[in-house]
Amino acid sequence: MAITSFKAGEAISAGELVYVSSASYVYKASSIVLDQASVVGIAVDSGIAGSLIRVNCDAVYPSASGVTPGEYRYLSILVSGQHVPYSTWASELASTAYDGAYLTNIGRAVSTTSVEIEIAKPLFISNPTSVLLMESSTGVILDAILQEDGSTIDLETA
Repeated sequence: MAITSFKAGEAISAGELVYVSSASYVYKASSIVLDQASVVGIAVDSGIAGSLIRVNCDAVYPSASGVTPGEYRYLSILVSGQHVPYSTWASELASTAYDGAYLTNIGRAVSTTSVEIEIAKPLFISNPTSVLLMESSTGVILDAILQEDGSTIDLETA
């Protein structure tokens, strides 16, 4: 059982996936940035910023909920620190305007309440879906605009 103690860089709850920052603090993992998608393990303890928490890096985590035995679990795109089945991960990616996200397999459910933690290297997956751009849209970078007739307006030459 690989349990390691780290200092929390933010409030972390037991059961959340964490990564180690360059300052050696743990934070809730996120699928958007490679460093943050490089999960080190799942928090065993809850703690506030500055407190010491234990992290399960490679063993059965017995306090999971809502998991299906045999199902692989992945770092969520929409909720930092959470793990989800692949079907949810793919739906989350399709619902975003991100160019893509990192798919991080964190292990496999071995019962309805336990996950065998076996962290894999994050793999970048491009977002294959189109995004409807509205006046209220923020954080979207455009390369071109697709017109109704199928032609495009290249924004570099417009």
